[in-house]
Amino acid sequence: MQLIGDIPVARVVEAEGAFAAVDFLLPAFSPEMLEKHSWLKTAYVTHDNKVLMSFHSYVLRTPDHSIFVDGCVGNDKERPLRPVWHRQQGDFLARLAAAGVQPEEIDIVFCTHLHADHVGWNTQLRNGRWVPTFPNARYLFSKVEYQHWEREHRAALARGEPAPNHGSFADSVLPVMEAKQADLVAGDHEIESGLHLEPAPGHTPGGCLLHVRNRGAHGIFSGDVIHTPVQLADPGLSSRFCSDPVLSSKTRTKLLERIADTPSVLFTGHFPAPSASRIVRLGHSFSIGS
Repeated sequence: MQLIGDIPVARVVEAEGAFAAVDFLLPAFSPEMLEKHSWLKTAYVTHDNKVLMSFHSYVLRTPDHSIFVDGCVGNDKERPLRPVWHRQQGDFLARLAAAGVQPEEIDIVFCTHLHADHVGWNTQLRNGRWVPTFPNARYLFSKVEYQHWEREHRAALARGEPAPNHGSFADSVLPVMEAKQADLVAGDHEIESGLHLEPAPGHTPGGCLLHVRNRGAHGIFSGDVIHTPVQLADPGLSSRFCSDPVLSSKTRTKLLERIADTPSVLFTGHFPAPSASRIVRLGHSFSIGS
């Protein structure tokens, strides 16, 4: 549990471990950079150059709202192209309960973007149907992001092609719309006083940051603006999953430049534990702060 001022933040982990080779995730990666940035080894990159990643959600409790951020992969989802995700049967909801949170208590679900590993627990399979996991929540989707994936989804259907994004728009986003629990919001939407979104395009067209300010403290929930601390060593490295790698690099660099050597805490989407930290300058690059 961490605090942003008086706001407690719980991290609920779905999975954590070696994900893939670094040069798979970051195609422009060069192994030589690990010699220069030895702090990355073992803590963030394995001895055989696999990137260590976590798939987790965050729960914030303000005086007014309980807010769930990014829904991981989810159970029972058809993901044949990613076997480790395919028809997964995990204990995420039990872990959520262990953090003191029941689905009925969540008021707001916010997805930083709509990739399959950030929307999975938006829904769960009940009697053969996908239904919202959080029955009393309003789900906040960036309007730009939603419209992008809706176009991609409809176009694939029209062409008779496999649904994009592992089919997650159909099983983890559309059911929320059909249940009339979704709000399509602007990239600078204010959730409540002290909590607002900021557009962060590049990884996806409508990705957003969530800023949380309370009692002088500042936390930023960054989704996939940055995947791994390897990108702190070289912010120019964009992932193979970025829709616009050049813009992704610009968005990431701008964010790091802004918060480096400040008290702001970055709550990342995939860094292994503790997943949230200050960012500091390290020569011409960046690193994890104390």
